[in-house]
Amino acid sequence: MRVSALTVFVLLLFSSAFGDVQRFNIPVGDSPQKGPKDAPVTIIEYLDFQ
Repeated sequence: MRVSALTVFVLLLFSSAFGDVQRFNIPVGDSPQKGPKDAPVTIIEYLDFQ
């Protein structure tokens, strides 16, 4: 059975799981970034090089 990307998106959009997500405001300051500074979403990636 093939499920379209739109179907998955709609299921995730109306899923109750998103209501329980905890969000944090993290100041990015002068950190390196790509894209416009006024973008509606910022993705922050933490790396640990050991």
